[in-house]
Amino acid sequence: MASKPTVAIIGNGWAGFTVAEGLSTTKYDITVVAPIRTIQYTPLLASAAAGMFNFRLAEEPIRRRDRVPDLKYYKAVVEDVDLEKKELQCRPSVSDIAELHLKDANPFSIKYDKLVIAPGCDVQTFGTPGAVEHANFLRTTDDARRIQQRLLEMLDAATTPGLTDEQQRDLLRIVIVGGGAIGIEATAELFDLWQHDMRHVYPHLDGKLSIEIHDVAPTILGNFDERLGEYALYKLKDRGVKIETQSHIERVEKGALWTKERGEIRYGMLLWATGNSVNSLVEKLDVKKSGKLQRIATDRKLRVLSSKHDSPLQDVFAMGDAADIEGYTLPTLAEVAVQKAEYLAKALNQADEPSKPFEYKQKPNLAYLGQHDGVIGGQEEWTGSSAWLAWRSGSIFHWPRSWRRTIMIGISWAFNWIGGRDIARKW
Repeated sequence: MASKPTVAIIGNGWAGFTVAEGLSTTKYDITVVAPIRTIQYTPLLASAAAGMFNFRLAEEPIRRRDRVPDLKYYKAVVEDVDLEKKELQCRPSVSDIAELHLKDANPFSIKYDKLVIAPGCDVQTFGTPGAVEHANFLRTTDDARRIQQRLLEMLDAATTPGLTDEQQRDLLRIVIVGGGAIGIEATAELFDLWQHDMRHVYPHLDGKLSIEIHDVAPTILGNFDERLGEYALYKLKDRGVKIETQSHIERVEKGALWTKERGEIRYGMLLWATGNSVNSLVEKLDVKKSGKLQRIATDRKLRVLSSKHDSPLQDVFAMGDAADIEGYTLPTLAEVAVQKAEYLAKALNQADEPSKPFEYKQKPNLAYLGQHDGVIGGQEEWTGSSAWLAWRSGSIFHWPRSWRRTIMIGISWAFNWIGGRDIARKW
């Protein structure tokens, strides 16, 4: 029996995970290389951090018995790609304990016939000194766990006898850097957690916890229509959230940051939710790149373009946040990555390469503002409770992509409504 061609997929995000599930195992051998063994359901991470449900419900393992049982997965980082030899140069991404048993980190190579590049992007800190060392991020379930633990530590620290009112307020100040959808939704979920649950557990701290949003842009929710951004700004300020636009953060230290406009701002938790920066592998690849973020340039069939002659490379595709279609720029959204991945998997199952160009079907942009309020942008614009219902139903029915997870999230919400969240139970 002739061997099947190998499709190697770099990355296990929305794009990599979806194309791995969609490819036919009767036609291809599928190999995935990624440093995280699960797909992270990023739209659910803020909810998980705020105790809405168990953290495990915000991720899905790449190794599954019922889906792609023959898939090969390596928990590793791809450090380079030899496009001529069709070979990946990899290094294991494992714990310190495992590294003790590996010689020189056991670098290894993987041969492929077709390559899908979807490593995502790195965190954009704009080179701010101290941001990486002292800020919390919200990209994985481990990040969500750390944020929840940090909040509980803040509250317990502020309960220490003998603190002044100013010290308590400094400990209970949450600073969120980034006024995009991730930053706004994290603000909303943390606000709801405090307002509906935690302030009843810590009544002596009521009125002292505060949330500030800082963004270098002149407004928040810049990818939404201006009217929706203004609505969000008004609603958040009305709830007591302090919003500092055109705020330039100069440096970050443990427990304090400095802005050009205000000087020192002390905090109990700093959450960094800004945009993306170029992935280190993408930066290294000798292919055509475009845009401010220097994403991999592809044609409408998602084929990677050569840096030398602008023609597509054979059997090399790219998608997700790390790639963009030349002349057909699309935002770095999960929905874009998923649609590209579904398109490519279907095309490769039918033939050796896509025959028709990719067409993006625009879906609404949603953002939660707290207090059962939200905004929806796109072909139609909604605000208020109807937008919140659409956002929440999308969280439970669209992104989990599994009936088991959908049911478990629904049950968790029901228990939260009846008896409070696990971190602030009524009974």
